[in-house]
Amino acid sequence: MAVKDSQISATKTISVVMVLVVFAKISGLLRNMVIMSLLGTQSTEAAAFTFASFLPRNFLDAAFAAAISAGFIPVFNKVLEQKTKEEAFDLARNFITFVGIVSLAVSVIGFFSVQMIAGVHFGADEVYATYMGAGLLQIMIFTMFFTSIAFALVGLSQSLGGFYIPSLMSLLSNVVIIAYLLLFFEDGGVTGLAFAFVIGNILQVLIFWLPLRRRGFFYRPKLNLKDEGLRQILRLTPMVMVSSWLFPLTAMLNGALAARANPAYFVELEAASVIYLVLTGMFILSVTNVVFPKLSKEAARDDEMSEFRKTLTGAVSGMTFLLLPMSAGIFILREPIVRLLFERGEFTPEATSRAAFALGILAVSIIGYGLVSIMSRAFFATRDGKTPMFITIAAIVLNFLVVIGFVEILGIGGPALAAAVSVNFAGFVMYGILAKRLKILDKPAALNFAKMLLCTAIMLLVLIFIEPLVSNWHDIFSLALITILGVAIYFVAAVVLGIKEAGLAKSLIFGGKGAKDE
Repeated sequence: MAVKDSQISATKTISVVMVLVVFAKISGLLRNMVIMSLLGTQSTEAAAFTFASFLPRNFLDAAFAAAISAGFIPVFNKVLEQKTKEEAFDLARNFITFVGIVSLAVSVIGFFSVQMIAGVHFGADEVYATYMGAGLLQIMIFTMFFTSIAFALVGLSQSLGGFYIPSLMSLLSNVVIIAYLLLFFEDGGVTGLAFAFVIGNILQVLIFWLPLRRRGFFYRPKLNLKDEGLRQILRLTPMVMVSSWLFPLTAMLNGALAARANPAYFVELEAASVIYLVLTGMFILSVTNVVFPKLSKEAARDDEMSEFRKTLTGAVSGMTFLLLPMSAGIFILREPIVRLLFERGEFTPEATSRAAFALGILAVSIIGYGLVSIMSRAFFATRDGKTPMFITIAAIVLNFLVVIGFVEILGIGGPALAAAVSVNFAGFVMYGILAKRLKILDKPAALNFAKMLLCTAIMLLVLIFIEPLVSNWHDIFSLALITILGVAIYFVAAVVLGIKEAGLAKSLIFGGKGAKDE
């Protein structure tokens, strides 16, 4: 009974976080919808801004910031469990100061290197795009400094049990950017938009200070490079950072090769990637943000890893329960989704068709993406950074080979295929290694997964039959209706087949009766 109560409590926390992440992701989607509507896919401004925002957001911010939180959380929780709270806070102050100095230095170096980076990206013939992209990147490169500080605070907040503010921080940033687009874009253009991104990132830092003060944390500059906790973080962080490069590095490589084949492909591939990351991120981030600090605490206190094993198994199973139907749904409804979200203004029906093609290929990697997110953090929680690092390097090489081989054959589908293959490779290899190490793959788990596949197949057959009837629908209500129908079919089938995660969801919705009955 206690285990069920704990599961329901964790499910409730994840559910609230999921709702907050949904709002944040929707705001990000709206931001990109407005940007693409204003800039389109063919203009020089579109190419320049997509390049300038892509590098700091997807490569520097995503990789560096993810490494910050993932490297910090296991060590901070170990100190919190084994020493005093004030010693853990001293480690946090030390780490935040170090991160600020390093990220500011990298930003300054990047500021003076943007012309070369833009030149390599656009090529010698695109002088105006190179000049404009370099200028915008010089502004946006400093978002990395603020995002790095923000993610250090994310790690601290989540370790102290604060999950809601980290889930909302991007919402605040997106509101600022959307307000600029609607009110000031006509006068300020893409240069003002770059400054709006910087302001939004500053607010992401400020939103944490009051909640952390209430939890007893006061920041004051502190830098002690001899601190053992900081040294542990610094030993782990480079491996974590390389492990976090899978998505941004392959996206940057794939985008550059797509742009060389057709400049419009770069923006259209970005549109497909935005949908993919927004829709899947709603669920994956909700799970990993709650589970990772818990895994770190359990790894620090549990030598036999029994609780760690239970938490990891539950996280993988719950995430798979959510992502399997999502993968099928996005694949079937790829064109209506792209049309609804982006086909307006300068974003043409031809762009919709190509972006939908890429999105359909990306959809088959959603489970792999979820496994990478969960499994890499499970390795980090046990302070093993080498295994996911080597797997990531192999996946990046695989991505390069696939994109080189298929970009000419499949056009925009080549980069999408490369991303899907590399993500699935990394996710399933990480899972296989940990499953063998922790013995988490048994017959009940395999049977539960088989039931989820059957439920997904049932839902898929219904959607295949219905999709042609709504393929030309443009309004959100039509797409929402078919989505609700698909979710209902999947959930009913899951309840009938007795899938554990469906029982927990039923317990959450109907006040816990399902938990008692089980």
